Formats: sequence, structure tokens, C-alpha cells
Amino acid sequence: MTKIISSLVLLICFNLSALDLVDNLNDLIQNDLNFIQKSINPKTNKVDNSAGNVIRKNDVITINVDSPFKERYKIKQDIVEIYDYDFDETKTILLEDINARTINFLLSGISLEDISSFTENAVYLSSSTDDVYIELLSDEAFVIKFKDNLGINNIINFEAIK
Repeated sequence: MTKIISSLVLLICFNLSALDLVDNLNDLIQNDLNFIQKSINPKTNKVDNSAGNVIRKNDVITINVDSPFKERYKIKQDIVEIYDYDFDETKTILLEDINARTINFLLSGISLEDISSFTENAVYLSSSTDDVYIELLSDEAFVIKFKDNLGINNIINFEAIK
């Protein structure tokens, strides 16, 4: 009987710890954020960097990429509007046509059901198509690591805009 009670207590503590971490991450992503993304191609060892911000206004999320190329991604309802400043060109695609868990994270946050495992400051999200690692660095910063559909390793550092 003592083993059962001990197991239940551990399970409850486990879920409370995960819930606190998820709540902190979900609160943090509701802020406007600066980001720096590093993409590493394991075949060529080429590293590409980009930087920008994520701005929330009402029900619209705008991702502004400032470097290396100036682009804007506006996510509203079920579409993503992509504007390329260099070519003065706009393209619209359906959100459902994009299989990007990072966009889903920015839109909806994380739920406990998404988590395959976690540590004190990080969660691992695993699915049949991809794995994503999200680590809370501080009250104002977190990092996302994932491999995209082209096999490129991506690390995105986010920090709340004050």
C-alpha cells in the first residue's frame, strides 16, 4: 500500500512540475518576442543566421525577418501572408498546408498531451513527423530546437521585448 501511495505522490508531483513549465512557456510566448535563428546543414556544415521579431496584435501574429533577407509573415485565422520586401511580392498560403510545429506553438502554445518527456526547464515534443525541444532559459527567454523537413537543424532563441 505504501508503494502505491508513493507512486501516486510521485505521479502528481511529476504532472505539477510539467504543468508549471508548460504554463510558464505558454505565458512567455504571448509576449512580443525578438528572435535569432541558426540553421545548420549537417551535410555541408553551412550555418545560416536570421533575426527578427514576433509581434502580436489582436488575433494576428506578425513575424518580421530583418536579416539576412527582409520578409514578413502575417498569420491570421487560417492563412499565412508572406511579403518579400526585396521583390515587393506577396504570397498567401493556407495555414493547414504548412507542417511547422513552431508556428503551431506560437499560435496555440503547448498542452500536456504534446509532451513526450521533460526536465526541470525543458519539454520534448515528439510526433511521427518531427521532434521539437523547447527549453525555458529564464522568465523572459526560451529556445526551440528542431530538424526541419529538409534535414536542417534549427535553433531559435526567443526573448521577450520589454
